[in-house]
Amino acid sequence: MNSMNKSYRYLVLFICFFGELLILFLFSIILNLTIRNILLDFSFYLLLPFIFLSLEEVYVWAKQGKRSEFSDIVFIFFFLFLIYFLTKDFLTSIMGAFSIYLWVGVWELKDYPVINKILFISLITYTVIFIAGLISFYIHDPIVLNTAFSFSFWIILILGFILFGRKYIVVWRFMSPQYLTLFLYIIGWLIVVFIDRYTFINFLDSIYFVLILVNILTYCASGVFINRLLGIKKVKNEELNKIVSDVKVDIGIKGKVKRGFGKYPILNAMAYGPFFDRRIAIIAEDINKIPKEELKGIVAHELAHTKGNHTLLLALLTIGDLIFRMIVGLPATMYDYTFGNPQIPFVGFLLINIGIYIILYFFVRVLEGYADLNAKNAGYKNQLAKALYTLESFYATGREFGLNTMLLCKEKITRENKLLDYINTAQYVNKTLIKPSRLSLISNFLDSHPPTYYRLSAILGDNLDPFKEAFLPVICIKRSKQKKYANLFKKERSRFLQISNKKIKERFNIDNVPAFFERIGIKENYKLELDQAFIFKNLITGKLKYAIITDLHLTSNFSSPLKYKVFNPNSGKIELLNPFLFEKKRVSIGNQYKFKDSKKPLKLKDITFGKNFLDGKYIFRDNDDIEIAKKINDTKLPIPLDFIDNFKNKTVFLKTKGILKILNCVNIQNQDSDYILELKNSTEGEKSEIILIPLKEIIIHPYRIQTEIRKGEELKEEILHLFQWIKNHEIRTHFYLKKPVNNTIVGKIIQIKQYNHSNSHSDSEITHKIKESQYTLEIENIFGQIKSIELNSLDFLSFKYETGTIEIKKESSIFSKLFYSIYQYLKPAKIKF
Repeated sequence: MNSMNKSYRYLVLFICFFGELLILFLFSIILNLTIRNILLDFSFYLLLPFIFLSLEEVYVWAKQGKRSEFSDIVFIFFFLFLIYFLTKDFLTSIMGAFSIYLWVGVWELKDYPVINKILFISLITYTVIFIAGLISFYIHDPIVLNTAFSFSFWIILILGFILFGRKYIVVWRFMSPQYLTLFLYIIGWLIVVFIDRYTFINFLDSIYFVLILVNILTYCASGVFINRLLGIKKVKNEELNKIVSDVKVDIGIKGKVKRGFGKYPILNAMAYGPFFDRRIAIIAEDINKIPKEELKGIVAHELAHTKGNHTLLLALLTIGDLIFRMIVGLPATMYDYTFGNPQIPFVGFLLINIGIYIILYFFVRVLEGYADLNAKNAGYKNQLAKALYTLESFYATGREFGLNTMLLCKEKITRENKLLDYINTAQYVNKTLIKPSRLSLISNFLDSHPPTYYRLSAILGDNLDPFKEAFLPVICIKRSKQKKYANLFKKERSRFLQISNKKIKERFNIDNVPAFFERIGIKENYKLELDQAFIFKNLITGKLKYAIITDLHLTSNFSSPLKYKVFNPNSGKIELLNPFLFEKKRVSIGNQYKFKDSKKPLKLKDITFGKNFLDGKYIFRDNDDIEIAKKINDTKLPIPLDFIDNFKNKTVFLKTKGILKILNCVNIQNQDSDYILELKNSTEGEKSEIILIPLKEIIIHPYRIQTEIRKGEELKEEILHLFQWIKNHEIRTHFYLKKPVNNTIVGKIIQIKQYNHSNSHSDSEITHKIKESQYTLEIENIFGQIKSIELNSLDFLSFKYETGTIEIKKESSIFSKLFYSIYQYLKPAKIKF
């Protein structure tokens, strides 16, 4: 679509313009809207700016041949407010906006089989709810919309089963056995409302008592049902049975526990079934290749659930929820809105439900904490910690939203990528024990398990009881509490470091950790920081330090692979700083900074600190040599102007019309701090004309170079120039492929190959394929392996360089400019707008 002929793109713009007017006109007639009604409708004023913004986005696309980076957001809001303007139903509007957007998303991501299927599931679900909302709007009755939303889970589940099979449930991180048991209750609820509606028995008058009975019956039958649902088979492996038996004795279980096995691409286990039919299922890809230590830890945790009758407690918790709803008069389920007539609006019920489940899941997390504690007390502390680390590594690329798409693929992850997942996970746990992201903490409110990093802290230390562990994500939303617990978890981080180190060394046969990091060239990731000055802030103590990074010191720890070797001018000493313990801001004493609140640049002359180094000041001087002090903790430094000066005689990258052009900055004119860049196309040699671009007319993304690999013969030449430049300069690059597994290659281009057409002219099918995949790249990855990538399989690439990427402001859409302006206000060191 982006490579469409320009005249056709303007035709699309014309159609969009008159199409939007036609839609508004037709619905005005259908809904009998007068101009006065429209002008008095507040939702029209929500829609109006997005009418103009959406048309402007299409205009930018028509002119440039490439959509802006934020066009998707604009169109989602356009359809959201358009549908809301017409229906006045917020739920229908949300579903409609995402439904329309996903039609485009499914088409654009057709080269990504797994992601495409997941988007297809979302598309069907949103579309069904959206259409139901329109029907409800037409008949003036919300029952159709409420019913569609109530059954949306089943749409997702059934489509997931059709497209992926049983593993669709198992690999979802948030689908614990407890969740699965709760979802089984819905089946019972459906039976109840069916009997009430289609027989002479009146169940709805006593629906709460009936649903309590259904919960009891479902709990009693859950063991058999889950076995059938997930295909759990009886364990015949003697070694596996012995491990379960030994752990069962250590946990203190005297009765019988049935053992099962499910073949899925992940290592886990689950305890389920009623107290008279206790079961445990081991989940793994190969029953004969399960790491014994991790298995003991997982089995100990699950049998601790069994020992504590946690499945019974969960059933009682759900029954208690029903009793509470009966007392206060809340609808029992979403299905009440299909078969009953609740007085609370459906959206209000959903919001109340979220609040209730946040409270319920707090108690579920407490049970998880007690299961960990009992497994730990039974002597399985290290085994359980190692198992949690392994499980977290499975979700390395999808831990924040609970699904790693790799687990839904037939292709197996390579040994090297699995190693990187383990290393990244070790660093993730180390980092989040110091400063977890608020997104991670908030998302845990509706999770049945505490975050893995807090579970590891509780298992490896004695600072957390199950109740505090369950509530800690709420506590640590506040930054001061994060500092408190980061300091408290020092020993736990050290113990986890030992466990993760031992695990990686044993699994991947690595003896010399520094030599391994030297071999994969980890220092290259930091080379642009060498010989640069920074303000370092300790994340635990809050103390500030001014220092210059002089070198990088490799460690023997996978969770913290290197330390900054810095020179501290204040003390005159060389120090080693752990990057995970500090956040840093680049500073340049003696150079100029242009702040929004000052007309002229200010020169940074000095940096001073308070007595305890918890605060400090930047000392600037203006053109009149007047001293201006700004507090370090309150000041966001912009990009220094000397960074622009350093562009001279270096390569810069101009992103225009979706193409990344390689330019040489031959000169920089400085006219009273009003910079003008003189740029020359590096691929045209001496014939190239000099382009003059004022600094105020461009957007600069420092150090970060990235581009999408788009289709089209007219784009291929520029892409090949970029590949050749990367090859000639031996730039380490991240190559992202159009597949869900093994989809990232980090390395350097060593050769660019072109297919020989003459070898395939006799076979039209092969010839067609060759024309599509005319070029391949041979890349030496960080492990020294040679990988070949076809051009049409490449989606995206990125690398770091000493200059950056520039964009022309007038080529950006209004919404993009607004976003960049806000982003510069929040992160002025990340962008020059």
